[in-house]
Amino acid sequence: MDSNKILVVDPDEVSRQFLGQMLQKKSYAVFHAATGKEGIQQATQLGPDLIVFDSNLPDMPVLNFIQQLKQNQHIASIPCVVLSSKSDPEEMRTCLEAGCAEYYVKSGMVMMTLVDAIPRLLLTGERKTQTQSRKGLLIVFLSAKGGTGTTSLTANIGMSLVKHFSPSNAAVVDMVLPFGGVAQLAGCPDSPLNLIEVSLMKAKDITPEYFRENLLSPANWLFRLLPGSPDPDSAQKLNIGNVQAIVDSLRSEFDYVVLDVGRSLSKVTMPLIEEADLLTIILSTDQATVNLTRKLWNYLAAQGCSAQKAFLILNRAVGLEGLTKAEAEKIIGMDIKLTMPYMMGNFTLANNQNTPVLLKFPNDTASLMLKQAAMEMSRQAIAHRERA
Repeated sequence: MDSNKILVVDPDEVSRQFLGQMLQKKSYAVFHAATGKEGIQQATQLGPDLIVFDSNLPDMPVLNFIQQLKQNQHIASIPCVVLSSKSDPEEMRTCLEAGCAEYYVKSGMVMMTLVDAIPRLLLTGERKTQTQSRKGLLIVFLSAKGGTGTTSLTANIGMSLVKHFSPSNAAVVDMVLPFGGVAQLAGCPDSPLNLIEVSLMKAKDITPEYFRENLLSPANWLFRLLPGSPDPDSAQKLNIGNVQAIVDSLRSEFDYVVLDVGRSLSKVTMPLIEEADLLTIILSTDQATVNLTRKLWNYLAAQGCSAQKAFLILNRAVGLEGLTKAEAEKIIGMDIKLTMPYMMGNFTLANNQNTPVLLKFPNDTASLMLKQAAMEMSRQAIAHRERA
């Protein structure tokens, strides 16, 4: 597929070239303009996927530039980002109210933040041009063996997706049967709202509005939560016929829908695994888990799952000793995209205190890796959707 096109409008050539080089390293097709008039002409001719512009244009006020973009029906839906040379709260308010997606004040670090945010901004722009309801990214977490820390990473990466792709939202759904652990990890007391009870509702009542108003909001965690089955007896009552309606409604309401399915490859989970924009497969360093992960992927591949949507995480947080990343990759026959570092007892401590690692240990290497996971997973999920 062709690279996404980004138009940079900035009278400062050095700044324009600096940002352009950063974007090109991420494989974006970059186009330049030095004035507002030239920027509007380029936008009309190219139809870029994103426009980034300095608010200090030499030939027109920034509000005039934004209005001309928004009044042209052919380019009105293109997301626009302001990259200002000065911090001006009033200008920021004016630009955002006029329809800009975001406002940044220039610096080297801010430009890195902007580049990292582009996958989300592109997805937002894609949604604006669709006539149908939006469809959030579906990310499924699974593992071949228990004890790999799948539930912990589901919750902590769900948290990281919202924190590092602000403004965005996420729903985490615990689909581990006969009962799951996300609610306990997030510190949520038993609630009458859970996967089983929702599945027993009438399909017409399972709506985005219902989830917007009723999903749990765990303290300290930025995502919304649909807990799993509270006990094995309840799990037997799951109405499989409404599972797809639950996921569809959540995807209409949330930017990210994150499912923890544990080790389940059932008639409940397989359709969701096949539908997912990203399969996050968690493995630990022991030989048994790595061998089982190879069997798991061989099975999923035989069902038609593309390797392009697989994201393998080697979780050393659950144990330092064992196979190396290279050894595990050789056995599985696939690249491991990310390795969570060993944290001694810190990961367990954060879990026991129902606190995200990002908040409990914000300066730990693991927090940096969680941010990296969110960035890379979001990019890969968007890329897979574009190819599909």
